[in-house]
Amino acid sequence: MGKPVYLKVEKVFKHPVHKVWETVALKFGNVADYSPAVKSSRLDSEVTFGIGMRRHCEFEGKSGYIKEEITDWKDNEYFELSFKESSMPMAVLRSKFHFKEENGQTKLVQEFWYRMKAPMGWISFLMKGKMKKVLDGGLEGLEKLLNEN
Repeated sequence: MGKPVYLKVEKVFKHPVHKVWETVALKFGNVADYSPAVKSSRLDSEVTFGIGMRRHCEFEGKSGYIKEEITDWKDNEYFELSFKESSMPMAVLRSKFHFKEENGQTKLVQEFWYRMKAPMGWISFLMKGKMKKVLDGGLEGLEKLLNEN
């Protein structure tokens, strides 16, 4: 398997870290509330807090589904997830979210690693622009949701 493609997106929200953390981490199963690429989402585990929490996401269009699980967690600072199952031919999909409060605002940084399974691994780099657009769309949708509440 080749090396995963790496992306990093970030945004500063005019909200305290506890509000951003609650929306993204504590309501992990509700990503469809703010990510335009996700048609529906729900928790998919008996674990409802922290490491081991899983969600099932259905994507818009013909993109299929993915099941993700939180693998690392530190309250109000970061969490990391990886995919457990997908209808897409993914070899690697991992993401880490970092939360940092400064002057009542929260900087959210998302690191993202992905790679398609062989023999489609070479397509991974070609998808970089589309994947970045999806991640940026999630941050824009999160800002809209936070501002509405």
